[in-house]
Amino acid sequence: MSFMIALIFVSADTTQMPDDAQDMVVAITEPSTPSPPSRAERLAPLASLVLPGTGELIRGYRLKGELFLWGDGLAIAGAAGFGWDAANKRNSSRSMAVIYADANPINRSRTYLGAMENYFSSDDYNVSVAREARSLYPDDLAAQQEYIASNSFRGDDFWMWGSDSLWTEFLNQRIRMRKAQQTSTAFLGLMLLTRVASVMDVAFFSTIGSSRLGIVPRFDIPGIQLTWRF
Repeated sequence: MSFMIALIFVSADTTQMPDDAQDMVVAITEPSTPSPPSRAERLAPLASLVLPGTGELIRGYRLKGELFLWGDGLAIAGAAGFGWDAANKRNSSRSMAVIYADANPINRSRTYLGAMENYFSSDDYNVSVAREARSLYPDDLAAQQEYIASNSFRGDDFWMWGSDSLWTEFLNQRIRMRKAQQTSTAFLGLMLLTRVASVMDVAFFSTIGSSRLGIVPRFDIPGIQLTWRF
Protein backbone atom coordinates (compact mmCIF):
# COMPACT_ATOMS: atom_id res chain seq x y z
CA MET A 1 0.00 0.00 0.00
CA SER A 2 1.36 3.42 -0.90
CA PHE A 3 1.14 6.50 1.32
CA MET A 4 1.56 10.22 0.83
CA ILE A 5 3.42 12.39 3.33
CA ALA A 6 2.00 15.92 3.34
CA LEU A 7 3.79 18.91 4.87
CA ILE A 8 1.25 21.67 5.58
CA PHE A 9 2.59 25.22 5.68
CA VAL A 10 -0.03 27.31 7.47
CA SER A 11 -0.65 30.97 6.65
CA ALA A 12 0.24 33.48 9.36
CA ASP A 13 -3.17 35.16 8.90
CA THR A 14 -5.05 32.13 10.17
CA THR A 15 -7.52 33.11 12.89
CA GLN A 16 -8.60 29.60 13.83
CA MET A 17 -6.30 26.57 13.91
CA PRO A 18 -6.60 23.04 15.25
CA ASP A 19 -5.29 22.51 18.76
CA ASP A 20 -2.37 20.40 17.57
CA ALA A 21 -1.54 22.58 14.54
CA GLN A 22 1.87 24.23 14.31
CA ASP A 23 3.73 26.13 11.59
CA MET A 24 4.46 22.81 9.93
CA VAL A 25 2.23 19.76 10.37
CA VAL A 26 3.05 16.33 9.04
CA ALA A 27 -0.02 14.41 7.95
CA ILE A 28 -0.22 10.98 6.45
CA THR A 29 -3.01 10.38 3.99
CA GLU A 30 -3.78 7.53 1.69
CA PRO A 31 -4.12 8.54 -1.98
CA SER A 32 -6.54 6.99 -4.36
CA THR A 33 -5.39 3.83 -6.10
CA PRO A 34 -3.87 4.78 -9.50
CA SER A 35 -4.77 2.98 -12.69
CA PRO A 36 -2.25 0.39 -13.92
CA PRO A 37 0.49 2.05 -16.01
CA SER A 38 0.72 1.31 -19.70
CA ARG A 39 3.71 -0.40 -21.25
CA ALA A 40 4.86 2.89 -22.80
CA GLU A 41 4.73 4.62 -19.42
CA ARG A 42 6.80 1.84 -17.82
CA LEU A 43 9.41 2.16 -20.58
CA ALA A 44 9.60 5.95 -20.29
CA PRO A 45 13.06 5.94 -18.59
CA LEU A 46 14.45 3.87 -21.47
CA ALA A 47 12.94 6.32 -23.96
CA SER A 48 14.65 9.19 -22.13
CA LEU A 49 17.95 7.34 -22.31
CA VAL A 50 17.66 7.15 -26.11
CA LEU A 51 16.24 10.65 -26.59
CA PRO A 52 16.00 12.97 -23.57
CA GLY A 53 12.55 14.42 -23.04
CA THR A 54 10.58 11.62 -24.64
CA GLY A 55 10.03 9.93 -21.28
CA GLU A 56 8.58 13.13 -19.85
CA LEU A 57 6.30 13.53 -22.89
CA ILE A 58 5.08 9.94 -22.58
CA ARG A 59 4.10 10.59 -18.97
CA GLY A 60 2.41 13.87 -19.75
CA TYR A 61 5.05 16.37 -18.64
CA ARG A 62 5.09 18.43 -21.82
CA LEU A 63 7.07 21.46 -20.64
CA LYS A 64 9.92 19.44 -19.14
CA GLY A 65 9.93 17.11 -22.12
CA GLU A 66 10.25 19.97 -24.59
CA LEU A 67 13.04 21.57 -22.55
CA PHE A 68 15.03 18.33 -22.56
CA LEU A 69 14.43 17.87 -26.29
CA TRP A 70 15.60 21.40 -27.07
CA GLY A 71 18.66 20.99 -24.84
CA ASP A 72 19.64 17.71 -26.46
CA GLY A 73 19.04 19.15 -29.92
CA LEU A 74 21.39 22.04 -29.19
CA ALA A 75 24.01 19.63 -27.81
CA ILE A 76 23.80 17.44 -30.93
CA ALA A 77 24.05 20.47 -33.20
CA GLY A 78 27.05 21.79 -31.27
CA ALA A 79 28.89 18.45 -31.29
CA ALA A 80 28.24 17.93 -35.02
CA GLY A 81 29.00 21.53 -36.00
CA PHE A 82 32.26 21.89 -34.12
CA GLY A 83 33.28 18.34 -35.08
CA TRP A 84 32.76 19.22 -38.74
CA ASP A 85 34.72 22.45 -38.26
CA ALA A 86 37.60 20.56 -36.61
CA ALA A 87 37.72 18.06 -39.48
CA ASN A 88 37.83 20.88 -42.04
CA LYS A 89 40.65 22.64 -40.19
CA ARG A 90 42.57 19.36 -39.94
CA ASN A 91 42.30 18.73 -43.67
CA SER A 92 43.16 22.34 -44.44
CA SER A 93 46.30 22.21 -42.30
CA ARG A 94 47.41 19.00 -44.03
CA SER A 95 46.92 20.56 -47.44
CA MET A 96 48.83 23.63 -46.33
CA ALA A 97 51.75 21.47 -45.17
CA VAL A 98 51.83 19.64 -48.49
CA ILE A 99 51.70 22.83 -50.55
CA TYR A 100 53.94 25.16 -48.54
CA ALA A 101 56.32 22.75 -46.77
CA ASP A 102 56.56 19.96 -49.37
CA ALA A 103 55.31 17.48 -46.74
CA ASN A 104 54.37 13.89 -47.46
CA PRO A 105 50.60 13.81 -48.25
CA ILE A 106 50.39 10.11 -47.34
CA ASN A 107 51.83 10.41 -43.84
CA ARG A 108 48.96 11.65 -41.64
CA SER A 109 50.32 10.53 -38.27
CA ARG A 110 49.94 12.87 -35.31
CA THR A 111 53.69 12.64 -34.65
CA TYR A 112 54.49 13.85 -38.16
CA LEU A 113 52.04 16.75 -38.10
CA GLY A 114 53.05 17.62 -34.54
CA ALA A 115 56.71 17.75 -35.57
CA MET A 116 55.81 20.19 -38.35
CA GLU A 117 54.19 22.43 -35.75
CA ASN A 118 57.33 22.58 -33.62
CA TYR A 119 60.13 22.51 -36.19
CA PHE A 120 60.75 24.61 -39.27
CA SER A 121 62.14 21.65 -41.20
CA SER A 122 62.64 17.91 -40.88
CA ASP A 123 66.40 18.54 -40.63
CA ASP A 124 65.84 20.61 -37.48
CA TYR A 125 63.63 17.86 -36.09
CA ASN A 126 66.19 15.15 -36.87
CA VAL A 127 68.91 17.14 -35.08
CA SER A 128 66.67 17.22 -32.02
CA VAL A 129 66.12 13.46 -32.27
CA ALA A 130 69.89 12.85 -32.44
CA ARG A 131 70.35 15.02 -29.35
CA GLU A 132 67.71 13.00 -27.51
CA ALA A 133 69.42 9.74 -28.55
CA ARG A 134 72.76 10.86 -27.11
CA SER A 135 71.02 11.91 -23.91
CA LEU A 136 69.12 8.64 -23.53
CA TYR A 137 71.98 6.32 -24.51
CA PRO A 138 75.26 8.21 -23.80
CA ASP A 139 77.45 5.11 -23.87
CA ASP A 140 75.64 2.96 -26.43
CA LEU A 141 76.28 4.01 -30.03
CA ALA A 142 74.17 1.19 -31.48
CA ALA A 143 71.19 2.19 -29.35
CA GLN A 144 71.62 5.80 -30.43
CA GLN A 145 71.58 4.84 -34.10
CA GLU A 146 68.52 2.63 -33.63
CA TYR A 147 66.67 5.43 -31.83
CA ILE A 148 67.55 7.92 -34.56
CA ALA A 149 66.45 5.54 -37.33
CA SER A 150 63.14 4.85 -35.60
CA ASN A 151 62.20 8.45 -34.82
CA SER A 152 63.64 10.55 -37.64
CA PHE A 153 61.74 11.77 -40.70
CA ARG A 154 63.71 11.34 -43.91
CA GLY A 155 63.13 10.68 -47.59
CA ASP A 156 59.48 11.22 -48.55
CA ASP A 157 58.78 12.60 -45.07
CA PHE A 158 61.10 15.57 -45.60
CA TRP A 159 59.57 19.04 -45.07
CA MET A 160 60.71 22.64 -44.94
CA TRP A 161 58.45 25.65 -44.57
CA GLY A 162 58.73 28.34 -47.20
CA SER A 163 58.71 31.15 -44.61
CA ASP A 164 58.21 31.81 -40.93
CA SER A 165 54.82 33.38 -41.61
CA LEU A 166 53.57 30.21 -43.33
CA TRP A 167 54.86 28.10 -40.47
CA THR A 168 53.08 30.37 -37.97
CA GLU A 169 49.83 30.23 -39.92
CA PHE A 170 50.01 26.42 -39.95
CA LEU A 171 50.55 26.41 -36.18
CA ASN A 172 47.59 28.76 -35.61
CA GLN A 173 45.39 26.61 -37.80
CA ARG A 174 46.29 23.51 -35.78
CA ILE A 175 45.51 25.40 -32.55
CA ARG A 176 42.08 26.40 -33.90
CA MET A 177 41.49 22.79 -34.92
CA ARG A 178 42.19 21.55 -31.38
CA LYS A 179 39.91 24.18 -29.86
CA ALA A 180 37.09 23.06 -32.17
CA GLN A 181 37.73 19.45 -31.16
CA GLN A 182 37.58 20.35 -27.48
CA THR A 183 34.32 22.25 -27.96
CA SER A 184 32.81 19.31 -29.84
CA THR A 185 33.85 16.99 -27.01
CA ALA A 186 32.23 19.33 -24.48
CA PHE A 187 28.94 19.16 -26.39
CA LEU A 188 29.20 15.37 -26.46
CA GLY A 189 29.52 15.50 -22.68
CA LEU A 190 26.41 17.70 -22.55
CA MET A 191 24.53 15.09 -24.61
CA LEU A 192 25.44 12.44 -22.04
CA LEU A 193 24.48 14.75 -19.18
CA THR A 194 21.03 15.49 -20.63
CA ARG A 195 20.35 11.76 -20.95
CA VAL A 196 21.33 11.05 -17.37
CA ALA A 197 19.29 14.02 -16.12
CA SER A 198 16.22 13.01 -18.15
CA VAL A 199 16.35 9.40 -16.95
CA MET A 200 16.69 10.53 -13.32
CA ASP A 201 13.82 12.98 -13.78
CA VAL A 202 11.51 10.34 -15.22
CA ALA A 203 12.50 7.78 -12.60
CA PHE A 204 12.09 10.02 -9.54
CA PHE A 205 10.31 13.28 -10.36
CA SER A 206 8.03 12.61 -13.35
CA THR A 207 6.25 9.51 -12.16
CA ILE A 208 3.16 8.02 -13.74
CA GLY A 209 0.07 10.09 -13.14
CA SER A 210 1.71 12.83 -11.09
CA SER A 211 5.09 13.93 -9.83
CA ARG A 212 6.41 12.53 -6.56
CA LEU A 213 6.93 16.12 -5.47
CA GLY A 214 3.90 18.38 -5.53
CA ILE A 215 2.33 21.52 -4.04
CA VAL A 216 -1.40 21.51 -3.27
CA PRO A 217 -3.40 24.45 -1.84
CA ARG A 218 -5.35 23.88 1.40
CA PHE A 219 -8.70 25.60 1.94
CA ASP A 220 -9.82 24.04 5.22
CA ILE A 221 -6.97 25.89 6.94
CA PRO A 222 -5.29 28.73 4.98
CA GLY A 223 -1.96 27.42 3.69
CA ILE A 224 -0.25 25.19 1.13
CA GLN A 225 0.50 21.47 1.23
CA LEU A 226 3.86 20.09 0.05
CA THR A 227 3.48 16.40 -0.87
CA TRP A 228 5.98 13.61 -1.55
CA ARG A 229 4.79 10.24 -2.82
CA PHE A 230 6.74 7.03 -2.25
